[in-house]
Amino acid sequence: MSIFKLIIILCITCFKVYAQDIDIINVTLNDTVLKQNISEYIKETKAIDTTFNNIGYVIVNIKGINNYNKGKDVFKIYNIYDSSYSLENKDQDNMYPHYYTYVDDKLVLIYNDLNKELFQYTFSYKSKKKLRKLTEPFLSPKIKPKDLPKNRKERDFIKDFREQYVRFRHTELIIIKGENPIVIKNVH
Repeated sequence: MSIFKLIIILCITCFKVYAQDIDIINVTLNDTVLKQNISEYIKETKAIDTTFNNIGYVIVNIKGINNYNKGKDVFKIYNIYDSSYSLENKDQDNMYPHYYTYVDDKLVLIYNDLNKELFQYTFSYKSKKKLRKLTEPFLSPKIKPKDLPKNRKERDFIKDFREQYVRFRHTELIIIKGENPIVIKNVH
């Protein structure tokens, strides 16, 4: 086999691996500090807004390792907040999380911001569809057909409409190696 053919085979193989879709993974949280803070966030949010008892899920962004605090060794940084937005079929891959789990019977979507900066990837159609199905019980109901307007343009525009809630509240969890975590809670 010539070197030229070998190079072509290697290129094709590399492109196949590059183009592979990855799955959104169901995980078990090992970080007890993170799990405890998610649980506290859920309880506090339910106390502030009873709508969160039935509608909404939790989002965790892994911000990664940051050494801006020179006197301490910052180990992990997480942002925790909630959402009631649906993931759409046509949404880009960056709208989907890398992982998901449940804490206190609430769906938790986990985004790893480090992965977004380092790698280009796509999630499989099957795993995105599964995640949309998993989020459905945590969303407000879609508008009922009987409540749709008679005008076709208006009806087509709002046929998948559902009420969505915006809450300007989040928690930032900074874990310093060897010390108690610092929890910064913002309520706006």
